[in-house]
Amino acid sequence: MRTPGHIPRNDRSQTRHPAVLVREDGAENSVIITEVSTGGFRLSVSETPKIGEHVFLRAEGYGDFPAQIRWALGTDAGGAFLKPVKAAKTEKRPATKP
Repeated sequence: MRTPGHIPRNDRSQTRHPAVLVREDGAENSVIITEVSTGGFRLSVSETPKIGEHVFLRAEGYGDFPAQIRWALGTDAGGAFLKPVKAAKTEKRPATKP
């Protein structure tokens, strides 16, 4: 049984990653991903998406992720990924010699 008022969530990472929100009607809106986890995300938006809307979150260098908007308030919105998302791994590169 869950604690009233408590919604369990995956660990979140704070970020400021530019992205594109591809809406159901095909419109594309520039957004900033401000928090992300393997289960969902928080965005800074200029146009408020509809709650329940199915979208793709397009993050340059990472791809398009199917998602659903779960909440929206003013210039902030949050959503859940519809397919599991793996956390990005830090790639270690060998040091270069001068």
